[in-house]
Amino acid sequence: MRRVIGFLLLAVILVGLAYGLGAIPGDITATVGTYTFQASLPIVTIALILLFLILYFLVRLAALLLSAPGRFGRGRHQRQQRQGEFAVTRAFAALAAADPKAARREAARARRLLPDAPMALLVSAESARLAGKPEESEADYRRLAEIPDAAFLGLRGLLRQALDAGDWTLAADLARRAELAHPGAVWLRSERARLALRTGAWAEALALSGPEAPRAVMATAAAEASEDPMQAMRLAKDAYNADPTLTPAVLAYANRLRAARDPRRAEQIVERAWARAPHPDLARFYLEPETEPLARVKRAEKLAGFAPGHGESAFMEAQACLAAKLTGEARRHAQAAVAAGLDQRRVWVLIADIEEADAAAGGGEAATFAAHEALRRSHSAGPDPRWRCTACGAEHESWHPACPVCGTVGQVVWTAETAPAQRAVMPAALLSSTATP
Repeated sequence: MRRVIGFLLLAVILVGLAYGLGAIPGDITATVGTYTFQASLPIVTIALILLFLILYFLVRLAALLLSAPGRFGRGRHQRQQRQGEFAVTRAFAALAAADPKAARREAARARRLLPDAPMALLVSAESARLAGKPEESEADYRRLAEIPDAAFLGLRGLLRQALDAGDWTLAADLARRAELAHPGAVWLRSERARLALRTGAWAEALALSGPEAPRAVMATAAAEASEDPMQAMRLAKDAYNADPTLTPAVLAYANRLRAARDPRRAEQIVERAWARAPHPDLARFYLEPETEPLARVKRAEKLAGFAPGHGESAFMEAQACLAAKLTGEARRHAQAAVAAGLDQRRVWVLIADIEEADAAAGGGEAATFAAHEALRRSHSAGPDPRWRCTACGAEHESWHPACPVCGTVGQVVWTAETAPAQRAVMPAALLSSTATP
C-alpha cells in the first residue's frame, strides 16, 4: 500500500513539473557556424534532461563493463570461500567421527580452496595426526603458529605432540609461548605447572601451583636450585614458614643463614626443629661446626635438651660420646634410646661398636660377648628409618622433592616400617656390663 501511494505521489509531482515547464514562456536560439537552432524553453529543458539521462546511463554502462572482470573474480572468490568453508565443516565432522580417510580428503580440499586460512590448516593438521602422519601434522601446526591470530591453535597442537612424545623440555617451552599467545587459560596454567614439576623448574612450579600444592617441598627444591643467594634465602624462608617440621626445609633455611654469616640464628632454627621432630640430618648440621670430640659431646647435650627423653636425642648423644671414647656415657645413652622405643638396627649396631671399643680398651670377654649379642639382636630389630615414597614405597638414600621412581611430588618422607610387635629389651649381658670409659 505504501508503495502505491508513493508511486502516485511521484506521478503527481512529475505531471506538475511537466505542466510547469510547459507554461514557461520564451524561446532559446543558438547559432553554430552557419546553423541556427531555435526552440521553446520547455523543449530545451526537456532535451537537457534527456541528454543528462543518456550520458548518465552511458557512464554507468562503461563502469559496469570495466568492473565486470573484478566482479567476476570476486564472485568466483566468494564461491571458492563458501566451498572451502563447507569442506572445513565436513572435515571437522569426519574428525569427530574418527574417519581419517574422509578427514584427509576434505582437509586437502579445504587447503586447496583456502590455502592460507587458519581453519584449513587446523583441519589438515588434525586429520594428519588422526591418520598417523606426525611429520605432516607438525608442519601444519608450525605454519598455524606463525599466524598471529591463530598462533595459540598451532602452539596447542605442537604442545600435545610434545607431550605424547615425552619431550618435557620442549613441551614446557611451547606451553610458555602458548600462555603468551592466549593468557589466562586455566588448563594451560595447570599444564605448565605439571611440566615445571617434570622438568625440575621448581620456582616456576611454585608460582603456577595452587594452595593445595606441597608448597614447602617445592620452595625447598627451588631454594636448593637457585643460584641467586637472595632468592634462595627468600625461598628457603618461605619453605620453612610453610612447614617448620619438614627437615629439608629447615636445613635449606639454616644453611642459607649460616652462609649469610648468621650462625646463631641458624642454630636456633635447628633447635626449634629438633624440639618438634628430631632428625639425624639436623644433628649433623648442628654438630658440624665443632671438630673436637669433647666439644661435640657438649654440643650434642645442648641439642638433646630441646627434646629430652626422645630416642633420637639419646642416639645422637651416644654417637657423640663414642666418638669421644666415652664408652660408659655412650652405653648409657644407647640404653636410653632403646628404652625410649628406638628398637632399630642402627641402635644395636652402635651398641655393638660401643662394646667393641670397650673390649679394645680392656673390657674383657664380657664386652666382647655383649658386642656379639648386640649384633645378633640387630638382625631381629626393626628397620632403620629412611626416606621412603608413600605413593609407591620406593626407598631413597636422600630426600627428593619428587620421587625419582613414580614422580609424585611431596611424598618422600622420613619413616621406618612398623617394628615387630614385641617390646624392646636390652640383652642381659649389656644391662649387667660394668665397664667404664
